[in-house]
Amino acid sequence: MASNPKVLKRFFSEQGRQNYAYISEENETNMTMLSLLKQYHRIPFEHDQQSKKNFLSQFKLQAEHKIDNFGKEAGHDSGLFETLTVSDVISIPEDSKNNIISVSSIPSHTIVETNENSHREMKSGSQRFRWNLLFNVLVWSIVPLPFWIPFVSNRLAYLLLPCIQGVFVFMWLIIAILALKNSLILYLNRSHDFTKEYVGYEKIPIRHIVTISCYKEPVDLIARSVQTVADQTEVHRITMVISFEQRTPDKEKKCQFLQEKFQNCGFEKIIFTIHPFGLPNEIPGKCSNSNYGLRMAVKEMNITDDEMDNILVTTCDADSKFSPQYIAALTSKYLKENRPALTTIYQAPLFYNWKLDSLSFVTRVTGLLRSLLMLGALIPFNINTMSIFSFSLRLAKEGDFVHPAYQMDDIICLIRWMGVTQKRLRISMIPVPVVSGPTLGETIETEIIEWTRQARRWTIGAAEVFHYFIIKSRRMPAIAACSWGIVFLIYYGVLLCTSGLFGLTATLSIALLIKDVPVVISNIMYGLLGLQMLTFSVAFFIDAFIAKLLNVNECICLIRNLFHFITTPFVLLGYSFVEFYALHEVVIFGKKVCKHGASKKVAL
Repeated sequence: MASNPKVLKRFFSEQGRQNYAYISEENETNMTMLSLLKQYHRIPFEHDQQSKKNFLSQFKLQAEHKIDNFGKEAGHDSGLFETLTVSDVISIPEDSKNNIISVSSIPSHTIVETNENSHREMKSGSQRFRWNLLFNVLVWSIVPLPFWIPFVSNRLAYLLLPCIQGVFVFMWLIIAILALKNSLILYLNRSHDFTKEYVGYEKIPIRHIVTISCYKEPVDLIARSVQTVADQTEVHRITMVISFEQRTPDKEKKCQFLQEKFQNCGFEKIIFTIHPFGLPNEIPGKCSNSNYGLRMAVKEMNITDDEMDNILVTTCDADSKFSPQYIAALTSKYLKENRPALTTIYQAPLFYNWKLDSLSFVTRVTGLLRSLLMLGALIPFNINTMSIFSFSLRLAKEGDFVHPAYQMDDIICLIRWMGVTQKRLRISMIPVPVVSGPTLGETIETEIIEWTRQARRWTIGAAEVFHYFIIKSRRMPAIAACSWGIVFLIYYGVLLCTSGLFGLTATLSIALLIKDVPVVISNIMYGLLGLQMLTFSVAFFIDAFIAKLLNVNECICLIRNLFHFITTPFVLLGYSFVEFYALHEVVIFGKKVCKHGASKKVAL
């Protein structure tokens, strides 16, 4: 058979479901197509051995008849559908109801698309009177305190305000100490061979699914992230799932490019999924894309219930760079902890040293603080995972995968799965670093705009999932629900938003409103400021050796580094203002602002 150019196009089954296959310009395999149509479309042909000449005309008439009927039933014009010829289909699964097609041009790779909506119906509930109001109550209870307490008692004011500020600084100090501890663990494991640690576990073969959710990211950026997965020492254990949105520009070309680039890299399998747009009870974003892609991958892989404890899923973004030892370290950690399939989620510390030295002080300081907070707060206190994390397929299946009506998959998965396990899930640190792309733009102005937009999205997402948690907490044990809810509220409501604003109002109050402040109180406030700056310096210290650990060449002179360090409290204060605005935006506009705005990654 002559080699004909092929492109990935869509066609429709009798049930109206959308499917993708590679289309050739000439129909040289009509008999193969005839078999496909009989099994998959259920079009009633009476004569299987008709000549090729009659086949085309009969197929055209039958197909037009089916499409016209479907268009009338669906209330759409049949002209919306193309007349296509499909060739080179080598296999149709026995369970054809899932609309899965294997294509010969990519033998071990699969492109999947269905219109299934497997999750439960989303409940509307109140759009404004939601539990995220607790964040606003907390902020308005603490931030204005320095402005009115002096009028109640001057002495109480200069005694109380330093105490509250001391609590905030103490929280930062604990975070800095724990971050240094976990950074030391990363350093000690910098050249460790994790594959040797599970040599005796050959009878328990651990397999992996790595899912990457994509939308408008450049295909070169996606390929760079997938390449770091292909470079894993245990690549033969990995099924790579690349999930595109239906409205992704040039998704067919991107699928073709990626399958050609990685078809011989050693993956156990590559699966492409196309997430349909506009499914009911969903919002566009990583949650719905990841939920859909993982469900379809599990169906395609025909995984049995007995295998789920031995399959680990890692979800990531299009701007993720894995250490070559990530999968080996994850496997080792999982086996050493005796396969805690329903009790543990795994998180590698994230660092944002992807062109970080070329960005503004706003973006760089935020990136360093985010890494510090993950090392010293999110992981040690089991608050939540972030962006790139791993879990057992058993936990995902029992927890009904990812809730597609929310925007932050990392936090929503943790909350949803706590309801399944009836306990507070533990976050276990994978002792290898992972690089994630920072928020950025082509110019300083667009970079700050993007930084503000993403900070707003993170805050709205955290407030929204807190409402979800309160609703679901009724099904959790009281101790587990209260302990996690309090820690989550303190981290997002107090540490990230309230503490920065309180520091500003307390300073203004002591300088302008409180009278006869004792010298010792003034010295205590200066001491607290110095101690907080010391905790911020830990972030810069960690960045200094982590860049070498990541083999990242950064060019930052001492003066520029010092400038970034001095601006740290101002960046944190600006972040607090954005959070303050976002929390009130949710109060005013309700759930309709809880949408996922994809980060711009072109500059990466």
